Amino acid sequence: MTNSTPSVQHDLSADVVALVQKWLAESATIPADVSAERLAGVLKDPNGLDFTVGFVDGVMRPEDLMVAGYNLQKVAKQAPGFLPSYMRGAIGLGGVLGPVLPWVVIPAARKVLRQMVGHLVVDATPDKLGPAIAHLRESGNRLNINLLGEAVLGEREALRRLEGTRALLARDDVDYVSIKVSSIASQLSMWSFDEAVDRVVERLTPLYELAESSATPKFINLDMEEYRDLDLTIAVFERILDQPQLLHLEAGIVLQAYLPDALGALQGLTHWAQGRRAAGGAPIKVRVVKGANLAMEHVDSAVHDWPLATYSTKQDSDTNYKRVLDWAFTPQNTDAVKIGVAGHNLFDVAWAHLLAQKRGVDDRVEFEMLLGMATSQAEAVRKDVGRLLLYTPVVNPAEFDVAISYLIRRLEENASQDNFMSAVFELTSSPDLFDREKERFLASLAGLDTVVPQPNRGQDRSRAEQLDAADHGLERSADYGDDEYGDESGVGLTAAVLGLTRGSVGSLPQTGFHNEPDTDPSLPANRAWGRRILSRVGTSTLGLDAIRDARVSDPAELDHLIETAAAAGAAWGQRTGAERAAVLHRAGL
Repeated sequence: MTNSTPSVQHDLSADVVALVQKWLAESATIPADVSAERLAGVLKDPNGLDFTVGFVDGVMRPEDLMVAGYNLQKVAKQAPGFLPSYMRGAIGLGGVLGPVLPWVVIPAARKVLRQMVGHLVVDATPDKLGPAIAHLRESGNRLNINLLGEAVLGEREALRRLEGTRALLARDDVDYVSIKVSSIASQLSMWSFDEAVDRVVERLTPLYELAESSATPKFINLDMEEYRDLDLTIAVFERILDQPQLLHLEAGIVLQAYLPDALGALQGLTHWAQGRRAAGGAPIKVRVVKGANLAMEHVDSAVHDWPLATYSTKQDSDTNYKRVLDWAFTPQNTDAVKIGVAGHNLFDVAWAHLLAQKRGVDDRVEFEMLLGMATSQAEAVRKDVGRLLLYTPVVNPAEFDVAISYLIRRLEENASQDNFMSAVFELTSSPDLFDREKERFLASLAGLDTVVPQPNRGQDRSRAEQLDAADHGLERSADYGDDEYGDESGVGLTAAVLGLTRGSVGSLPQTGFHNEPDTDPSLPANRAWGRRILSRVGTSTLGLDAIRDARVSDPAELDHLIETAAAAGAAWGQRTGAERAAVLHRAGL
């Protein structure tokens, strides 16, 4: 499948660089956010990320103040030199007194941290939220409000999150909210995909009906984080908006460009949205992000022995981000699908802005940034592209610990040398850093093509090789061969955790054994395979003969079996550990 858009826009690169230089020059004249500069300075320190994450995770999260006090004692030793002397002194004193007087020290320490990262999240208490929203809108920007919360494990939390978002959407000063499928329904299983879609659609529909019936336009953005939620989120989104009463409601969904699946997903959404428009319906909006769940995708890959769902390099992700926008930016596509360009990389923002203008679709494109991130640059961008949409997380101070995962992602983005944000405050003063980011942009642009990438995961249990019983388990399924993993990523979970690689096990005998990867229910082919198996369960007689043959009806025979098992247990208990290991090893061959 190829792209039907005009030729890929490499020729914009010189104009992009010039526009970025203009934005940087303008941002230098705009006062920077003091908290943002301080946090950036902390993260540049060699111990800055460890200190900040340790503080957020170890001091803010624990319910036990004594535990938090001892954690403060540990992280205080890593306090970055960039901090003001009064703050370093307070942290040092807190580290000494934390384990002794935690009920005094920890509340004060938590207050200091909330002040340090307060520019990234908004206080959700009613008396604070209204003024905060009014202040943030003074520059003309629009706000995308996202209610942060705990990972949803049960229905009580799921319903609480849904009600919290409904209450936000019902406010007169809120016209745009984000919500995730995984945050409003607990224990969603991809094996029961159709049932999960029905359940989530039923739960979310009243929220969309509230937006539809509001006197002023209200917008709901369906967010996602995990790869496993991609198909589910798209299916829920389309099912909700296919309902007749919501035909004229404009709503949005997020796609993550670090997934090779992103362009194919956008093309599917566009085809569906064009049909909706032809029926007299409203357009939709797709918010294109690069993705911020990479660490968990690595964990998911290692735990289940699956290929990594995302691109393996930042450059490939950056290229795919442009590939998605390049395909989207045509009058035909944007008539049905407006695009939200989300990100802080000035080169990407400038490229998208100039490309949209050149294609004549700039009125169908909205630029989005995160609250509190590079505010001076955001203001310079706003003057050229029009108002920005600011992704605005809100949290109740009493539940500030639920913001931890969001904050840690932001901190890691600011600290990672692979990320544009690590240089955001020095691009004007450091030609080397500017050139570094320019070359990264040009490299990602050079890789741009019109080919629709295929997903990294293609497991299909219905096509799995049928191995002979003697060979079963001694070779990989054809679904996930070693070539899909690269040189080292084929190692299992234990090896990944211990840092082992192929050839590092010395002279230990190698059998060639490798556990079969888990079946991936996020893939449609596997879900269909599971459904076919389930359809046979009702009439299956498998196991009935084994149950009948194993039935013991003679009391004397039953007593003999119990006595034999007890004697065997006693004998097993007398064996040494080495002897037991040898038996288990033989049993496993």
